[in-house]
Amino acid sequence: MTWLSLTKATTLLDHDAQRARESLGRAISKAWIVGPSGSPAPAIDPNVPLRVQVTPSPGRRLVGRDWLERRPVLHWETSEIECLCTPWMPPRASQPAPPSQSRARIEIWREDIGRLWGAPESSAGNVPTTSSESTFGEFIQEEGSPSAAPASDPNDQ
Repeated sequence: MTWLSLTKATTLLDHDAQRARESLGRAISKAWIVGPSGSPAPAIDPNVPLRVQVTPSPGRRLVGRDWLERRPVLHWETSEIECLCTPWMPPRASQPAPPSQSRARIEIWREDIGRLWGAPESSAGNVPTTSSESTFGEFIQEEGSPSAAPASDPNDQ
């Protein structure tokens, strides 16, 4: 599994970009922030919210979650979020710098798109790979259209 930019996550989520952005924005405001260590633990509990990775500029560190929980300001094209950051300082620094508004890179855990929004591929544990990202939104659109043949559900077997 991998991390996705906001644009790629939006494309996977819904063919209607505006609807996908609204849905993703709501989920981001309740998201768990995962550290820069790589990948999060598997979401065994269905109550685990969307997981995001927020990476501030080098030499900066995030401050709190208020900027995330109160209507996050997202820059979709650059996959950035406005947040509060302070310069990184050693633990024994005498005077901490006050936080300032900044932008940080935000990425979405790919597995959560299928898990939280019920993508057809999630029931088998297979969220589309990078090469099929462009067809995933089309699949959802075709799935909901009256002319599409019903897909078989692996859980019915």
